[in-house]
Amino acid sequence: MAIDTFNDIVGRVLLRAPQAGRFLAEDWVRNAFRRVAERRRWSWMYTHSQFLVPLVYTTGTVSVTRASTIVTGVATAWTSDLVGQQFRIGTTAPIYTVQSVDSATQLTLDEVWGGSTQATVTYEIYQAFFTPPADFESFITLYDPRFNWQLVLNYTQNILNAVDAQRANSGNAYVVAWRDYTKDQTGKVGQPLQVDGAAGNPDPSSSGTYTGPNDAIFTVEVTTGGATGVAVFQWKKDEGSYTTGVTTTATAQELQDGVNVFWPAAVVYVVNDVFVIRTTAGSNPGSPRYEIWPHQKAQYVYPFLYWKRAVDLSEPGATLPRFINGDMLLEVALADAARWPGPSADKPNPYYRLELADRHERTAEFLIMQAERNDEEVFMADVTYQEATVMPFAPIPALGDSDWLQTHAI
Repeated sequence: MAIDTFNDIVGRVLLRAPQAGRFLAEDWVRNAFRRVAERRRWSWMYTHSQFLVPLVYTTGTVSVTRASTIVTGVATAWTSDLVGQQFRIGTTAPIYTVQSVDSATQLTLDEVWGGSTQATVTYEIYQAFFTPPADFESFITLYDPRFNWQLVLNYTQNILNAVDAQRANSGNAYVVAWRDYTKDQTGKVGQPLQVDGAAGNPDPSSSGTYTGPNDAIFTVEVTTGGATGVAVFQWKKDEGSYTTGVTTTATAQELQDGVNVFWPAAVVYVVNDVFVIRTTAGSNPGSPRYEIWPHQKAQYVYPFLYWKRAVDLSEPGATLPRFINGDMLLEVALADAARWPGPSADKPNPYYRLELADRHERTAEFLIMQAERNDEEVFMADVTYQEATVMPFAPIPALGDSDWLQTHAI
């Protein structure tokens, strides 16, 4: 069975109202799909995913300085896998997020360290805050299959702060609480450009998504000549200090903030070859981030069901979902076309008639109601059931028992 595409529907609109032009017709069709998609919880918006919890990382010791975002490690082996996880020392300072891993012994936090300056102390890096998929709209349920219960979804940060301001509890989770929005960076990484040294050698290549908050220049300098795999280089970001003694490879090596560099195989590089990589910062509105409490520090999985947002029909690869047909969207778009008087008084829209717009609206409503009925046969969104008094929700002994009430002023 053939399925209408975005371009098919736009073309059918232009057959009726050619004076609207391509851009306006596309806008009408996009708005038509958005209007229908947001009308109800369609079955194709119901989907699932999972949060994978990594094992807590505690190798080595760290030093931190008050009012600085830099954390220095001793005997650590940090990798970019830790970016986005949470960093903490004890329970007397807030929980911070690892913004970037600058080297195996240095990382940058998302905010300055607010505790006291400390040297050579133990620490923890683990996942406490989780970001759902990009199409996430809201949770339906999040559950723990090991303990056979659902986690509670309707608690907030102020409740967790009243119960466990130190976030000293860890282990079996009971609660999922909204935390904040991520500060996602989607910057670009330019290709290396040679600025000094011997001419004629192929430049190294770069890749990745730059995650730094500001534009930057990475300088890469060959310090030991030789073929790829033998030659050694050093690098720095802007005016920072060099990271030295890095051996060239033909596979990607992460420098910092998502910037990767790799060197073509079978190429001989010369000492003092210098390359620069320009990066451009970029950001997006971010994604919702949730805290799972108590914090789980073992390898774990939390599956969940959620409602997803509908993508714009004009996005690459987008198709009409089940029960949303082209005729329905065409009627909604033609109602807009019939309400459009035209670009100017001397160039009126021949399709402009308000009674025609009303006819298209009625036809669209009939088609949408048919689609809702068909969708209800697949997933009953318009019916609810009285929940049993005993449901498999995680118990929360810390919230409101007698010991808690006696030790908290409320």
